[in-house]
Amino acid sequence: MCPFLRFRSNSSGIFPAVTSHRLDREDRCHHSASTLCILKKFLGLFLSLEAPVGACLMFHRVLVAGVGALGSEVVKNLGLLGCKSVFLADADVVEEKNIAKSVLLREGIVGRSKISCSLDRLRNWFPQTHWDGAAVEITDMEQKHFQEANVLFSCVDTDLARTEIAALAMKYGVPVCDAGLGGTSTRVGRVSWFPGTRSAACFSCLLSSRRRAALLSTWESEVYACWASETDAEDTWISTPTMASIVAGLQVELAVSAIKSADSSFSMHLDLDQAPVSRTIQHPRSAECPLHIEAPNTLFPICAHAECEQCGRQFSPNRRIGWVRRWGACPSCRSRELIVHGPRHDRLTGTF
Repeated sequence: MCPFLRFRSNSSGIFPAVTSHRLDREDRCHHSASTLCILKKFLGLFLSLEAPVGACLMFHRVLVAGVGALGSEVVKNLGLLGCKSVFLADADVVEEKNIAKSVLLREGIVGRSKISCSLDRLRNWFPQTHWDGAAVEITDMEQKHFQEANVLFSCVDTDLARTEIAALAMKYGVPVCDAGLGGTSTRVGRVSWFPGTRSAACFSCLLSSRRRAALLSTWESEVYACWASETDAEDTWISTPTMASIVAGLQVELAVSAIKSADSSFSMHLDLDQAPVSRTIQHPRSAECPLHIEAPNTLFPICAHAECEQCGRQFSPNRRIGWVRRWGACPSCRSRELIVHGPRHDRLTGTF
């Protein structure tokens, strides 16, 4: 008979002690019960470890835009911190390429909403946090989410989405912690902090005048400048799951630190190629950025009338101009070549 392991407690903690003698049936039952009791206490102590109190108090209500490779790591970290409430926004569905890159989508079903798959896992992993979300773009969320949020984590992958987030942050005074992966290498990342005040720079302030005008024209005007297409193509943001995990950890850690005292905008660039390099860049506000003026009631105008260039059908999308340009399709022929007419500036429910 193999010797049994006994657990004994001493001044150094709990250690397994090997007994070489054989135990009778009653003794074996007694020691098995004792061992099980100690294991339960040990596991109970481990599972009851609480997140840092400071982080919990700072992040009562958090918004996260995008749950891809970067966003899934960010929400995992927020769960580990014990945030009270986290709301996710992502309009995409699960694709084959997402399954290998996202810790939340490993068992995701192709074609299913990313939000649905993510919430299932997060609620199971971190039941102490209230998880909620919507399969929409961040710009289509209800006002109350922005009004109640302590911080917004931007985990999107286009300048257009970041500019829209900047506009929302200015309107509601929400701090934004944005991050990006790749661009020049799989081992390059960036994390930026924007306080959400009119005196500090926003993401739009970092853009050139031409680039900013091109992005704003996609969701602000019914006339889409012919030269705007020149700037539509962005660099391919390549990354690895490990780099996403590193940058997401830095993103959350920076937000925990910056939300206490940082009243200016800055970015941290991380380059792990060859000799690791980290540098911080301060961002001044741009006098040309229009997002710092008093925001209108309707931040994103509504497309009330659209026409299909292929079949000529006219219809009323009643969606944001930016949404129509990116996702809209003719209800008859499903063509994506649409002409936007007559923007309407009255706000629809759940749309800005």
